Amino acid sequence: MNFRYKVAFILSIAVIFTACDSSRESSIKMDNMDNIEQDIVSTSTAIVDDELGGIAVSDDNISSPPVESVDDEVEENITIDGVTEEPIDNSFNGFDIYPTPEVSEDINDSSNSIQNSHVDDNTDIKSRFLKGCSQVVDKEFFEVCYSYDLKVAKAVIYRLEGDLVNELNIKERPKFYEEEQLPQEYRAEYSDYTHSGYDRGHMAPDASFDWSIESLEATYSMANIIPQVPEVNRYGWANLEQYVRDMAVELGYVDVINVVEYGDDVERIGENKIGVSSGYYKILSNGDENYRECFYYENEEPQTDADSVERHRVDCSIVR
Repeated sequence: MNFRYKVAFILSIAVIFTACDSSRESSIKMDNMDNIEQDIVSTSTAIVDDELGGIAVSDDNISSPPVESVDDEVEENITIDGVTEEPIDNSFNGFDIYPTPEVSEDINDSSNSIQNSHVDDNTDIKSRFLKGCSQVVDKEFFEVCYSYDLKVAKAVIYRLEGDLVNELNIKERPKFYEEEQLPQEYRAEYSDYTHSGYDRGHMAPDASFDWSIESLEATYSMANIIPQVPEVNRYGWANLEQYVRDMAVELGYVDVINVVEYGDDVERIGENKIGVSSGYYKILSNGDENYRECFYYENEEPQTDADSVERHRVDCSIVR
């Protein structure tokens, strides 16, 4: 073998040994890398398990402890620290609370008064029965629609508060008196009823306003009095007044409208020619409780002794 071939052979052997040594070192390095990677994975898994505590981790899925479901409507009202708010009413626009009442340009027009602002059904009814009055007499505790021609009330309107019904109950009754708010020529007098055969019947009853001296005295104005048949005034009508007081206690209050009915040929009594009614309605209502009922009594002696409040209940639509 010549020198050139020997040199080539020696160099080939050297390359082979060098490659084998490099491969062995690479294998050692790869083994070391695998060991390091396994250590990192083990350490990371341990850290994750410590942090999640209770959450099971697997290669296929992640599962967590069950959570109680919350109803959508309840969830809408949950706020910080458990404070709740009412759900927003999307239909509210800020301008639909009450309709704006129409106001006449004439400042003396009675339609401008608060009593004619139609805020609710009861106010509407009240304004209806205060129309056609010669004068509205404000007695603070009730209002009287007064007729100059008849010299007597056409309607009497008030609210009976349930918590006042049994308050104080003053026993001593005051004397009747002429109504000073009325012109002298249109007033009724106490003597007009004397020997007439009729009682001086209260429209706003004294027994419903005996919780103060002022309210009780207001009911003894002759503007609040009408001629009533004794049997009606003392029994039937009195029973209805007690029924109203009971309802006021039960419901919290009752709005009362007494409407006095007069026929075409009105009987007159006394020197001042006081008009005698043919009958009278009592309208009871409570807007908060959606309550309303009406009663009617004829101003004549009952045909039976078995008279009851129930017998006098009528459809409110007939009251005019």
